[in-house]
Amino acid sequence: IARDAVVDLMFQRYCLYREQRTTLPDATYYCLTVLEGSAGNRRTAAEHFSIAFPVLDKLGELAAKKGGKEARKFDGSQVEFTHAERQWLEKALPMLIKRAGERAFNVTAYLPQVTMADLPPLPSSALSG
Repeated sequence: IARDAVVDLMFQRYCLYREQRTTLPDATYYCLTVLEGSAGNRRTAAEHFSIAFPVLDKLGELAAKKGGKEARKFDGSQVEFTHAERQWLEKALPMLIKRAGERAFNVTAYLPQVTMADLPPLPSSALSG
């Protein structure tokens, strides 16, 4: 594992969340956009960091459409995270930061893909996808 700008940016935002200085949807979306921005877009981020596209897509979906009083967008302000969704996000963020560090250590190394199976289960009613 190594540090680079991607890892540092994601870790700093995650720390702000853990210190209750930002919200879970903010930290989630920020980390997602750091991955996307460093790779070009969501699809290339999935490939570059060896993270299944549905994992990144679910991150974006939950950050945009849920969160209740801590939502990033108005649409999400009407729908709180379920316990399972919050647990999923809180497990996903450190896993993605770790993956970014693994990729920073060796940009060409084979990394087993992070999939939905590596994260806590989400009920099928957890939005689409």
